[in-house]
Amino acid sequence: MTKEFPDSVAIVGAGVFGLSTALAIAKRYPSTIVHLIDRFEPPVPDGSSVDTTRCLRADYNDPVYAELASESMKIIAADEEIAPFFHQCGMSFAFDGNDGDKWGKLWKSSRDCALKVAGPEFIDDFHNNKELFQSIHGESTEPESIDSLGRETWWNKGYRNRANGFIDAARAIKGYYEKTKKFENIKTTFKPVDNIVYKDGTNEAKGVRFTDGSIISSDIVIVAAGAWSAKLVNLDGITKHSAIEVAWYKITEEEAQQWKNMSITTNFTTGINLFPPYEGEVKILRRSAGYKNTITIPDQNPLSNSSTKKTISYPRTIVSNPDDWIPEDAETALRENMKEIMPSLASRPFDRTKLCWLTQTTTANFLIDNHPDLKNVVLATGGSAHGWKFVPILGDKVTDFIEGKLDDTLKKMWSWNEKVVVSEDNGSAPRMPGEPQEIGDVVRTRPQY
Repeated sequence: MTKEFPDSVAIVGAGVFGLSTALAIAKRYPSTIVHLIDRFEPPVPDGSSVDTTRCLRADYNDPVYAELASESMKIIAADEEIAPFFHQCGMSFAFDGNDGDKWGKLWKSSRDCALKVAGPEFIDDFHNNKELFQSIHGESTEPESIDSLGRETWWNKGYRNRANGFIDAARAIKGYYEKTKKFENIKTTFKPVDNIVYKDGTNEAKGVRFTDGSIISSDIVIVAAGAWSAKLVNLDGITKHSAIEVAWYKITEEEAQQWKNMSITTNFTTGINLFPPYEGEVKILRRSAGYKNTITIPDQNPLSNSSTKKTISYPRTIVSNPDDWIPEDAETALRENMKEIMPSLASRPFDRTKLCWLTQTTTANFLIDNHPDLKNVVLATGGSAHGWKFVPILGDKVTDFIEGKLDDTLKKMWSWNEKVVVSEDNGSAPRMPGEPQEIGDVVRTRPQY
């Protein structure tokens, strides 16, 4: 049975989940006041949703995500306001060639999915490291030898799905934000939130309080603040908040022409994502175990003892720490991969770097559910490094959930309880094993190259 929809909603976070949800609710319920809240006006400069590039792909080993991603890409491609930011360059998926390990199995399931979703006419296979290398540099080129690398090769087998591509995430997020201005019932507030406000002596939310002491009242609060969410509500054991390393090289016009036909190239085994030239840059990242920033805060549950403290990982970003530079081990890993796949850039100084904050669930499935310990608090987070591509549909799914009519399969996949019961990563967004390092112990300022 469909629930009666609230008269007012406060959405904390104006990224992927927040913008999408604000738009969906505003369209479906013109009389509902939607408060869209963030620290900054979108595109939020250090938000997980904002960057020069984000992958759009439908290659999933899970058919549910494959279908949703395919649907989303079609919506993006047909949207006159957003489509100009989508670049259908294709995406190549590589691994070290060990068919029997986790990465080899994941690669095979992704390729099988690509054949079904995109069709064999969009798929190119690379049988060895030479073919992978030439897919970037051209048929007349030769990869580095094992002797010159000083190790075995890591980029040994792959396929390219030419239906995939990347989107200019910052410009597209701004495009979605511009859409919100068309709705009179969406009200925006851009200043830091301090906490959720509850009715006296209860766990029933009634709005949010800002750091300046002002309050916005609402019938429900939707927490869509990504890695910042853990400061607002208790997410212990359900999500992990950590950052991965990203770096950019400046390249010449000649290099941009040389590599203009390359696809996004990712390696399951090493965790590397390498993007084609875009606006005079080449971007590289690693899906590492990451970095955390541990802080101590009061327990967020309103019924807890006021003196109770807890520790969380909380974003330390280019906004709060603009001089931060990725740790040495991260830079070493990026450059070691570049020695093999783009050797001319391997030793070139990075133009800039950053640590990109992610909210990852135990399974890599999103978290769209009521908070189990709080009333009138809905969670819409847990993008797990693959949420961006679903912007056109995520908000409708969150709205369906609030209405009580979300598809049963999605409701189970995206529930709080699913993350309690299942601890195995489903491979929807491949990530390297291990525990995140403490940022304060390893972060650097810009090195002297």
